[in-house]
Amino acid sequence: MTDDAVVPHSEHPDPASDTTSDEKPVNTQVEQVGGRALPIGTAGDSLTEVSLVVPTFNEAANIGHLLCSLHAVLTRTGAAFELIVVDDDSPDRTWEVAAAVASELPGIRVLRRTGASGLATAVICGWAHARGAVLGVIDGDGQHPPEVVADLVSAMDERTDVAVASRHVPGGGVSNWSAIRRLLSRGAQALGLLLLPGTVGRVTDPMSGFFLVRRDVVATADLDPVGYKILLEVLARGDVRRVAERPYVFLERAEGESKVAAGHYVGYLRHLMRLRLHPLRSRALVRYLLVTAVALLADAIVFLWIFDRQGWNLTRSAAIAGEAGILLTVALHDLWTFAGRATRGTLDRIRRLLGVQIALGTLLFGRLLVINVLVNWFHLGPLAAFCMALAAITPASHLLGSR
Repeated sequence: MTDDAVVPHSEHPDPASDTTSDEKPVNTQVEQVGGRALPIGTAGDSLTEVSLVVPTFNEAANIGHLLCSLHAVLTRTGAAFELIVVDDDSPDRTWEVAAAVASELPGIRVLRRTGASGLATAVICGWAHARGAVLGVIDGDGQHPPEVVADLVSAMDERTDVAVASRHVPGGGVSNWSAIRRLLSRGAQALGLLLLPGTVGRVTDPMSGFFLVRRDVVATADLDPVGYKILLEVLARGDVRRVAERPYVFLERAEGESKVAAGHYVGYLRHLMRLRLHPLRSRALVRYLLVTAVALLADAIVFLWIFDRQGWNLTRSAAIAGEAGILLTVALHDLWTFAGRATRGTLDRIRRLLGVQIALGTLLFGRLLVINVLVNWFHLGPLAAFCMALAAITPASHLLGSR
């Protein structure tokens, strides 16, 4: 038997054996799963519509009430559903509390995961064992309001691929966050927009851990998240065409301690960087390099024509040339390099262009600053300064523009 097989979990010997013990009997409500990742695949059944995964670790104080609330909300939607608790072998035996609820309410499954840990990988594990056509995730700490699940289910119409609960749309928000935590959250969003404008720009809350996704969107995707958020992975690697957002207010924990730490933001940055570099493979890499070369050449030609032939000043010439390079880069990547990943719909294209413009505009400003410093402080010639700035900063802008 492989380590990822699902088996009924038995904490103790068979009561029928000659071993005498006063320990608890076998809990048949708990399935034990190994740590090896499984593909999500298209498997499922025609009866289950929604599979909502609840990843947990040391949430014994919260999980019982949460499962009862989620069960009631999903029942009222009229959708055929299953709730899947994926517990990372919690020392407080969260899986036992969840199993007790599962013995009373239908449609609840409890997976006790050994040999692995981490919220995002627990979600993928749950999705791989799910039966539903729509997959989802909600935190197990009670900070995501269960009633919002009904809004997400209703948003998953035939044209919606992902329905995200967002703190940053009208009606959403946070309850009692400190100014520092609010700043970190917004800073993470801005950083994501800088590195992955075409992905992060599609949602207002890229760090949301509360959403539904159509199974066929991620069935064959190579999901490999870093850190504790999986929405970025779904948006970047899944076949996502249309996203819907619904507001929610992030609540404070009723029980237990918050697991948010500085390491989570480091993991988020690592995740952004890996996704940033992921598409540059084989044929796409060749196309990317060709687009970069063409855009650099066009940038230099426009600069020379405006500055040398038209007699415009240095800063204005470099700014116009840089903007021309940005627009050409975005157009060529959308139409050729990553044509299969291009954003669909006019509104999505406008949002992507604005996101790219903000990100690359920042680098363009840096390039202008470098040019002026080299000319005015180090007394280099304008053409030499332009070429040095182009070589130093523009490759980074083209890397960002590929998204």
